[in-house]
Amino acid sequence: MKKYIILTLFTGILLSACNSGEKNVARKEKPAVSSFVSVQGRMFIDSAGRQLTLHGINVINKSASTAYTCDIGEEVYRNLNRWGFNVVRLGILWDGLEPRPGQYNDEMFRCIDRNIAWAKKYGIYVVLDMHQDLYGVEFSDGAPRWATLTEGKPHRKGDLWSDAYLLSPAIQTAFDNFWKNSPAPDGKGLQDHYAALWKKIAKRYAGEPAVIGYDLMNEPFPGSQATAYMQAMVQAYGTWLATTTGKVLSGEELMKMWSTQEGKMQVFETLKDTAVYRQVLFSVLPLTKTFEEGALNDMYSRVGKAIREVDTNHILFLEHNYFCNPGVPSQLVIPATGKNGEKDTKVAYAPHGYDLLVDTRAYDQASEARVSFLFGQVEKTAERLDLPVLVGEWGAYHSKKPVFAEHARLINRAFIRMGAGETFWAYYGDIADYPFFKVLKHPYPRAVSGELKNYTFDTDKKEFSVSWQEKKKIAEPSVFYIPGITTSDAVDIKLVPEGKGFVFRFLNGEKGALLYVNPLDKEGVRAMTIRY
Repeated sequence: MKKYIILTLFTGILLSACNSGEKNVARKEKPAVSSFVSVQGRMFIDSAGRQLTLHGINVINKSASTAYTCDIGEEVYRNLNRWGFNVVRLGILWDGLEPRPGQYNDEMFRCIDRNIAWAKKYGIYVVLDMHQDLYGVEFSDGAPRWATLTEGKPHRKGDLWSDAYLLSPAIQTAFDNFWKNSPAPDGKGLQDHYAALWKKIAKRYAGEPAVIGYDLMNEPFPGSQATAYMQAMVQAYGTWLATTTGKVLSGEELMKMWSTQEGKMQVFETLKDTAVYRQVLFSVLPLTKTFEEGALNDMYSRVGKAIREVDTNHILFLEHNYFCNPGVPSQLVIPATGKNGEKDTKVAYAPHGYDLLVDTRAYDQASEARVSFLFGQVEKTAERLDLPVLVGEWGAYHSKKPVFAEHARLINRAFIRMGAGETFWAYYGDIADYPFFKVLKHPYPRAVSGELKNYTFDTDKKEFSVSWQEKKKIAEPSVFYIPGITTSDAVDIKLVPEGKGFVFRFLNGEKGALLYVNPLDKEGVRAMTIRY
């Protein structure tokens, strides 16, 4: 392994010494975002034909009182650039975009424009995420009040914000009416409004390569069917409990156990056993299949067709239903968006993944076995669909406990294993002060001139290893992010074969650099190990 002292040759471009008798020259680099990202099997591919690894963060303001996206500033994107990230999942809100039926908020669109322009300026891709929590602004965020049809049902809350999904007849009925495309106050169907809004968004950004694509709905929830989901899981748990311990509980006693914080903690402790966990989760598979192949696919097809009328450039990102987040296998199907019922060809799988303890006071006790299980199910779904993966949400670590750095390491190993991109939930102003952040700011292959084979990193030992299959037809260099290095640091690099050398470009305002490895101009496997 050779040690390279990094030398400043002129402002903004830093070069290393290369193999004997050869000198690197500064490349005139193309903009980081220059053309549309596409999909090829399980991979995201840039305009140069390189395989992309998407590594980023969610950026969102859910508050109407602070003008949603309009309250996000350029500093966010400047920070993400200097930390080495290359994608944001930018939250947009139906309420902010269509405050009255068929009337769109032009100022909100201009605010989204600004965010995309900042992202592009700093070499960051954007996925537009139509976000909702608890359906809409009547209960949290998402749909406008005019699109919230509760039929006068009561709203109920629980100990956690998300409990309302399962406890509130009002929220469940609002979702039911959305899935049925019930008429809004103007007589037009709710989904028809939703599709028309997406069509307007797609038309506006159809020619914008900084945008990768559209996440059509955050965490689709099945509405009143959720009661049957919970009954199935509780019954499966009760069956296991009776078989294993001989303790027989009534349905009422089981539901009471699952509906309190203390009871949930007892249940979740037993669900560390993945055999039990699997038995409970898989009890809802028939319901999942009915919803995802039926109402959810109908909505994705309706919205997708509307988008494809004006935009054939961007990727449709499909989320599984809410109950799949902890590991229920998804039954998603690729929507038909073609004029003759053809399946869409520019589609990616955008799952979320959280341990059952997320948002609870015991989240620091999240189960490694459960997390491994749930991402195993994500991988199986991606293989079944033969789609690339962008895990749209994971993490949600709002604590400075060191254990969350270990959680992040575990989950990142799953991402590497299945070749997934990901966006951490979520950006906040002091995120860099949290112990887990050093794991988020890890080395990774941003783009390789061919097909990525594997990579590993250790942020404590400051080591990074990567291998990839180069393709002769790709002329642009492979690009890697290396954190924590400066112009005066010694960096040990082993590159096999060395080929035509490499170039370091340092990031403004932060220790770290992008490493550009020039292609071989021939087919072959390359491997690189860096100690920094």
